Amino acid sequence: MEILVYLILPCVGSIFLVGAMFYGAYRIAGQPKLSGRVWGLMAAYTAVNVACSLFGSTWLNLAFGVLFPFAAMWILKTSKSCLVPYFILSAAVFLTDVVVITGYEMLLVSGILFLNSQELLYILLVVSDRMIEFMVICLIAMIAGKRTGRHITVRQVALSILLPLFSVFHMYCMIYLMQIYMVEGSVFLLLANLLMLIGLNIYFCVLVDVMSENHRLENERNLYRRQSEMQYRYYAREEEKYEESRKLIHDIRNHILALEALYDNERAEAAAHYAGDIHQMLNSLGQKYYTSAKLLNIILNDKARQMQHAGIREDIKVGELSLDFMRDMDVTALFANLLDNAIAAAQESREGFVKLRINTVRQFVSIIVENSSDKEPVKTKSGFRSGKKGHEGVGIGSIRRTVEQYGGDVQFEWADGVFTAKVMLAAEKCEKDGRSL
Repeated sequence: MEILVYLILPCVGSIFLVGAMFYGAYRIAGQPKLSGRVWGLMAAYTAVNVACSLFGSTWLNLAFGVLFPFAAMWILKTSKSCLVPYFILSAAVFLTDVVVITGYEMLLVSGILFLNSQELLYILLVVSDRMIEFMVICLIAMIAGKRTGRHITVRQVALSILLPLFSVFHMYCMIYLMQIYMVEGSVFLLLANLLMLIGLNIYFCVLVDVMSENHRLENERNLYRRQSEMQYRYYAREEEKYEESRKLIHDIRNHILALEALYDNERAEAAAHYAGDIHQMLNSLGQKYYTSAKLLNIILNDKARQMQHAGIREDIKVGELSLDFMRDMDVTALFANLLDNAIAAAQESREGFVKLRINTVRQFVSIIVENSSDKEPVKTKSGFRSGKKGHEGVGIGSIRRTVEQYGGDVQFEWADGVFTAKVMLAAEKCEKDGRSL
């Protein structure tokens, strides 16, 4: 009985804790692909950690807590930028352990917590400590994921909090009822219950990850659809222009004869007007060239045409740049959302205009979008949202996530009726990190 409670239970709890910490590190790192070697290294580290924890030395446990961030970074092959969240994870687990044990002792001293068996008290302490630590690990992983652009919902946070708390309460109720009639078989049932609760918590964690991944895939699908629609409109217009150009070429001889007749009759002014009409017809057949980046050129032509139809004055200038380090869907998410927001605001202003400047400054891509905005947007902690009722600034979140994904920075400002979005992307860093396709 004592071996079961004081040896097997702590070992299972320690394995669960170290595994949960690796799970948290895995989520913070962006869920990289795990090879057999990685699984083996994690198992070896867990075995050594659990074996050393049996000595009961606080300093030894603290040393493993300090070592964990470096071990996780090396095993999961993550960048040094993950060290800070890994240290936060280790510190949070250690502090949670201190808080739980302190609170447990206070409950015992005050008489609020009372069980007639030391074994039951110890089982309750181990279960409560590990489940609360697991809850803290899930929350830290979610916060870190939120900062890197992962979609986190209230339901996911609730599952990460409520299920471990329910597990603690459930185990307390079972231990409390065991005081009435405690035999060796009931302890085995209690431990079996504990293992099933651990499995249930792991299952819900996997479920949360699946929900987050489904949301990411849905966003990608919407971006692909949006990109495909723009490309379809682009090629449809190109086909229409091709047919119009064939008609124009067919009639060009007649147009030349008409011009010659006007000049022969000394009607130079009428001939000039006629020539201007022909130039306008030719210009309407051309697709404006902004940049050598084909997808960006399609997006800019599409948005410029929207502005022309809406009566918005557009001013677009693009310097020499390469967007090879960005995925096509990220180019669409960034530039389409920036311009969509600018167009929506300019349409509501008296003198609508949109100004776009894109340039390469050393190893950075600089993007500046200015648009007229008569009414100042409502400020929030994360930036701005539209002052229009029921409008939450569509696309702002997508812009931030895309920029952060490429190690960049985005700033939004409003002053004197002009809203400005400034984006800086570290193109050279992205290429070195292997983000390019």
